[in-house]
Amino acid sequence: MILFKRAKILFFVAWLVVAGAPAGEVDLEKALGSLIAAEKAYAKAASEKGFREASISAFADDAVIFTPNPVNGKKFWQQTKEDPVISWRPTFAAIARSGDLGYTTGPAEFRNKRTDAQPVAFGDFVSIWRKKDSGAWKVIVDVGISYPQPTQAQNETTTYIPNTPVPNTESASADLDKLQREFTESLKDDEADAIIDHASDDIRIYRRGQVPAVGKKAAKKMLSDVDAKTTCAPTGAGSSHPVDLAYEYGEYTSKRDDTTERGIYLCIWRLESDGAWKIALDLQKSAPEKK
Repeated sequence: MILFKRAKILFFVAWLVVAGAPAGEVDLEKALGSLIAAEKAYAKAASEKGFREASISAFADDAVIFTPNPVNGKKFWQQTKEDPVISWRPTFAAIARSGDLGYTTGPAEFRNKRTDAQPVAFGDFVSIWRKKDSGAWKVIVDVGISYPQPTQAQNETTTYIPNTPVPNTESASADLDKLQREFTESLKDDEADAIIDHASDDIRIYRRGQVPAVGKKAAKKMLSDVDAKTTCAPTGAGSSHPVDLAYEYGEYTSKRDDTTERGIYLCIWRLESDGAWKIALDLQKSAPEKK
């Protein structure tokens, strides 16, 4: 597991290592294409060899999954006998300017047996990938949400490729660190307002039982349905190098009307062309209710 430290020093050291690299050397369109190909290859291997074996091969040694708390994903699949039948495909993918970090997301279907024609459950996955020195992409965070059978299929595939150099390279990590602290505090007052105030125009919101909301308007509609005051306890994080795409995950507790909801969260931050950090993806996965 990647241990969390909201640490300026780690980000700054990482920036020093690559700050001297000339800009524009990475073919981002090609890099993103290879990331999408890696996700599709993972899904294909799952259909042919089984989800367990495919995951062991696709995951980095320190990959994180949630069961429901964060655990080492590779060790989990090496040690379990479970082999769920899951099919999926990426319908959205994004990449950092450095080409070393990206994420994919899209619909997933679950079946009791591989020979079953009809799925028994539906959802969306989110996978964060890091490129190794060898050039191979490996999953470092993998999570998903479930919801009832959707009325419309997700057919279109969209991508996000940054088209400007990294703005504010020297202060990017410090700016993010400060903003994350402010965001965490603002969640305690009003979750919906906090997220929308920090949202990118194409933000994606994931909540259990609902098809993901895409864009500020849809996000506001989804989040405004419940008055939530949320406390987050981060347990892991990571970023691209230089820092223009970053993620954080951990546990959350939300006071919602007369109830308390607990679970895990994943938040992906993106440095926009104007130098402002915005939330590109916000996911909460509530813990199963105790019976």
